[in-house]
Amino acid sequence: MIIVKGLASGKETELTVLPESLDENLLTWLRAQGVTIASSCDGEGVCKKCVIQNGWLTCVMTVGSFLKKAPHGIVEVSYL
Repeated sequence: MIIVKGLASGKETELTVLPESLDENLLTWLRAQGVTIASSCDGEGVCKKCVIQNGWLTCVMTVGSFLKKAPHGIVEVSYL
């Protein structure tokens, strides 16, 4: 499970992670789940707008690598 916390709104959304999603790009996966993540470079790692907590870029991580780095499963997005 991944919990998306909007720091601006205080809203939290719980998302279920299926085993087959672990190798998916985190930016792409979050967008497919209906989460608005900014990225003007379309996931190339250049614009750095898809940043979440700890300065991590969602476009250069898989869902599985995120969960290894953040076992609590919380994605904090400042502008949501």
